[in-house]
Amino acid sequence: MQELWQKRVQKHVQEQVKYLRLVFNDHFVIAIIFLLGALGYTYANAVKGIVNPQVWWMKPGLSLVLLATVSFGRLATLLKEADHVFLRPKESDLVWYLKAARLYSSWLPLIAIGFITLLLAPLLLITKTWSSWNFIFLLWTLLAIKDRRFTMQLQQWYQANQRQKGWFMWFLIDWLVIASQLYQWVNLVGFVIALISAYYQRQQLGKIQKTQLFDWLQAVSDEDSRIGRIYRLYNLFTDVPGLSSQVKRRRYLDGLLKLIAIRPANTYLYLYTRGFLRGTEFSGLYLRLVLLGGIILCFSHLWWLSFALGCLLIYLVGFQLLPFYNQYDQIIFTHLYPVAPASQMHAFKQLLRTLLLVQATFFSIILLVTLGVTVEVGLSIVGLFGLVIGFIQVYLPNRLSA
Repeated sequence: MQELWQKRVQKHVQEQVKYLRLVFNDHFVIAIIFLLGALGYTYANAVKGIVNPQVWWMKPGLSLVLLATVSFGRLATLLKEADHVFLRPKESDLVWYLKAARLYSSWLPLIAIGFITLLLAPLLLITKTWSSWNFIFLLWTLLAIKDRRFTMQLQQWYQANQRQKGWFMWFLIDWLVIASQLYQWVNLVGFVIALISAYYQRQQLGKIQKTQLFDWLQAVSDEDSRIGRIYRLYNLFTDVPGLSSQVKRRRYLDGLLKLIAIRPANTYLYLYTRGFLRGTEFSGLYLRLVLLGGIILCFSHLWWLSFALGCLLIYLVGFQLLPFYNQYDQIIFTHLYPVAPASQMHAFKQLLRTLLLVQATFFSIILLVTLGVTVEVGLSIVGLFGLVIGFIQVYLPNRLSA
C-alpha cells in the first residue's frame, strides 16, 4: 500500500503541474498580479475607512468567512474505479493508505486557513477587543475543525447508512465555535470544544475501522467527483482529454434563443448561444467573474482604480471564454454544416461581443452609482466599451488564429 500510494501521488502531482503551467500562462499571471495589487490597495483603504469597528454584524460576518475557509478542501484518496475489485483483499492494509492520503490532503487547507486568517487580521485588530495572542487560538481551532471534518468523511465511507446525517448540526456547531474565537470571553471554550470533538471523532474512527467494511464504491465516486471539479476548472484554460461537462435544460432562457433569426448564416451563432446557456462551465465562469467584479467595483472609490479593475476584469472574462470557440470541434456533425467556415468565427465574435458588452454595461452602472456623474467616470465608461471593441476586433482574431 505504501508503494502504491507513492506511485499514485507522484503521478497526480505531475499531472497537476502540467495543467497548472497551462493555466498560469504569461497573460493570466500578469492579470492576476494587477488584480491582487488592486484588491490589496482597495482592501487597505476600506479597513482604514471603517468609522465604527464595533458594529454588531462585523464579527458574525467574519465568522461566516472563516467557516467558508475551513470548508475548503476535500480528502484526496486518489482511488481508482478498479480498486474496489483489486484492492478489496488488501482492505486490512487500507488504514495506512488513508493516513497518507489524509496527510497529503491537509497542506492545501492549511495554507488557505493561514492566509485568510492573516488577511482578516486587520479587521479583527481594529475592534480593540482582539489581541495578537487570539490568533493562536483561532488558527488551532480552525485546524481542529478541519481535522474533524476529514475524520467524519472517513467515517462515512465505513458507515454508508450514516451518510449525510447530522450535517446541519455540525455546520451550526462549527459556526458557533468559530464565532466564539472572535469574542475574548468565550474563545477558550470554543477552542476546547474543537479539540475535544476532533479527538473524539478520531477515537471513533479507530473503532469503526476495526469493525466496519470500507465502502469502496462511494469512496471512488467521491474521489471521481473531486477530480472532476479540478479538471473542469482546468478545462476553462486548456483542453482536458476525456472530461465530460454537465448540461442543464434551463427552459427559462429559451426566450433568448428566439432573438436569433432562423437562417443558415446563424447556424453557429445558435449553436454557441445554446451551448453557452445550457452548459455549466463557461456560463458559470462568466456569471461568477461578472458578479465578483461588480462587488469589487462597489468598494472602489477611486475612478482610475475602478477603470483599471473594470478593464482587467473584462479582459479576464474574454480571455477565459476563448476556449469555448473550440468546444464543438470534436463533434463530426459540425463539420457537415452547409455553411462557410468563416461563419464560425463571425458567430463566436457576435456571442463574445454581446457578453462583454453586457459586462461593460453592468460595470458602467456601478461606476455611475458609486462615483456619480463626472467627466472621469464618463471617460472610464467610454474606455470600457472601447476595450470591448478592441478585444473583439483585434485581439480575438489574432489569438484564435495563432
